Amino acid sequence: MISLMNHINSDRDNPLFALAFSSEGELYGYLETKTLDVLLMDENIPLDESKVPVACRMIFMTRDRVDGSEEISHNRIFKYSRVRNISSEILRYMNIDDTDRRRKLFRSYAVISPIGRCGKTNLAVSLCMNDEVRGGLYVGMEEYSAFHDHEDVLANVIYLVKQRSPDLTGYMEQNIVELEEYSVLGYLGSYIDALELDTEDMVWLIDEFRRWGRYTTVVFDMGQAVLKDLAILGAFDEIMVPALKDELSQDKLGMFERVLERRELGKIARRRHRLNVPLAVPGSAEMLRFIESEIGSRR
Repeated sequence: MISLMNHINSDRDNPLFALAFSSEGELYGYLETKTLDVLLMDENIPLDESKVPVACRMIFMTRDRVDGSEEISHNRIFKYSRVRNISSEILRYMNIDDTDRRRKLFRSYAVISPIGRCGKTNLAVSLCMNDEVRGGLYVGMEEYSAFHDHEDVLANVIYLVKQRSPDLTGYMEQNIVELEEYSVLGYLGSYIDALELDTEDMVWLIDEFRRWGRYTTVVFDMGQAVLKDLAILGAFDEIMVPALKDELSQDKLGMFERVLERRELGKIARRRHRLNVPLAVPGSAEMLRFIESEIGSRR
């Protein structure tokens, strides 16, 4: 059971996230407050189906081949199938295409604000740290970052995006820095590099992240000067705008929003969320509570 769980979770080519339960009590306790899309279990284990929500599909693993093959039939699957086959058959049984599943799991964020010292970078990092599925990826696109990588990874990524290069994901795989709780793609060496990106480029890049499936959260920590066109924000699933409560900050935020409205960027306006970010360290209990209360409900 543990080996199967670890194999499924380490396989980047499937969108499944597996949990293992060592007893019926653990399973029932979990289901009291949480949900499962599918429950995969040995057919010889007795189960109180009244404690399993109707929405949770059950698949039983049998020691006998199903209809002489390894494929799933009704809600039975051959126990000694290859792990990759088990994953694909579960998805097929659930009638969920890999691409569709990844699209539902994946979320892209732009964190941008016309005011300073508002917790923008703290929010971006915390969004990455909050992803418990495949993990979060931070992309530093501020005009002047406090960090810099000597390889100019992000500038090279922008070049590969402009070329629509098939080598993009391979390059990112080799150069992403994996920290303990999230990963970093890179930081801008010069905001002029980012001015090369247009809306079509950003749409293509985010689609590449989605197809790649390595991360389920990608967060762009953006400075306003790196955008040659605000329409680029339309490429993101969510646009987070950290705010401050003082009058001057509110006036700046209002002007920013009116610019979007004048440009008739209605879709962007509907995805935009003002947030008063707490003065807390990324990953702290206070920040994680804030992320869950303000953002978790929107997913």
